[in-house]
Amino acid sequence: MKRTLGFYIAREILPPFLFGLMAFTIILLIARLLKLVDMVVTRGVSFAQIGKLFALILPTFLESTVPMALLLGIFLGLGRLASDHEILALKASGVSPVQIVWPVAVIALVVSVVALIITTQVRPAANTAMRKALYNIAKTRVTSELKEKVFNDDFPKVLIYIEELVPPGETAKGVLIVDRRRVDREQDIFSKVAFIFSDEESQTINFRLFEGTVYEKEAKRPGFSRTRFNTYDFKLDPTEVLGPARPQDPSPKEMSLRRLRKTIQLKQEQGERFTVELMELHLRFSFAFAPLALALLAVSLVLVPTRSRASRSWGFALCLTWLLVYYGLLSAGKALGSRELLPAALAAWLPNIVLALIAAHFFRKALKESPFLIQSKLEDLSFHLRRRFAGLRQPRAL
Repeated sequence: MKRTLGFYIAREILPPFLFGLMAFTIILLIARLLKLVDMVVTRGVSFAQIGKLFALILPTFLESTVPMALLLGIFLGLGRLASDHEILALKASGVSPVQIVWPVAVIALVVSVVALIITTQVRPAANTAMRKALYNIAKTRVTSELKEKVFNDDFPKVLIYIEELVPPGETAKGVLIVDRRRVDREQDIFSKVAFIFSDEESQTINFRLFEGTVYEKEAKRPGFSRTRFNTYDFKLDPTEVLGPARPQDPSPKEMSLRRLRKTIQLKQEQGERFTVELMELHLRFSFAFAPLALALLAVSLVLVPTRSRASRSWGFALCLTWLLVYYGLLSAGKALGSRELLPAALAAWLPNIVLALIAAHFFRKALKESPFLIQSKLEDLSFHLRRRFAGLRQPRAL
């Protein structure tokens, strides 16, 4: 009986869960897809490279969409059972709410394990690989697309003019670089010869300039200064070709768990602030256990007795409402944690704690077959208004 009931409930939840996972992921990916298409059209990136970037972006969004899809799946799946009075029939036949919860708990536990793997292993590795892939694409394009006797403007606010490229393209003669990346200063660099090479460690494209002059003009000073040099190094971030500049050091989101813990320990020993890294560490586990809290909440809301439900509209509305509550609490927790108004652990786990407490309260009401007070009042008012409206529409007897 338990196994049959478990398979039946799982069969109701999994289709809307998979649909929600696909729908939510596509919705969140739309903005990134537009950027990827722009890279194909305007930057000449191949479809194979775009496919690789798309696969590396996916784990970042799955981290958010997996709990969202589970919440939708439970609301729609169990909501359908509730609207067709199948849950009522199960209760009448002696099935307790706990027996209805356990298959949902198993699904939520599996989803949480998957989310834990994504947040702690897959997503950091994908972010690191994404950074490297962008660097390789941009590096290849920069080194291969530099043209002679043309102002190359691939880099934002940087113009590069080369009089002659010596094959295979690593040496340039007659180089002019106009650098406007800083608002308060502009540099015009003239060089007779430049050697172009990439630094894999810092992920930059370097121009080693020989025998030239730097003309520098500051915004708050009239005129310009002139400096002659024998050797001058000019660095460019190749990922700027594909989008906004990225920090050279890996962000906490790109760090593995081991490196994140080492960074926290090192900063703690040196007396530096490590709030960002500590928040990231706790958020990875908080995201992983969010499906359990959301699943208990959804089951409790479905099991609380009510007079009537429109399964799909009711499920979508409740799903969106509680997702807004969850991400509102998450944003509040991040803000309070980053300002150190709350401990990092409490700030990261705030949404899970609040929703778990609310879910426990609702589940207690479900066990007692006790409807929500506000819900009961609203349903009584709705029932009364429907009866009055139906009475007004009936024709009076002459």
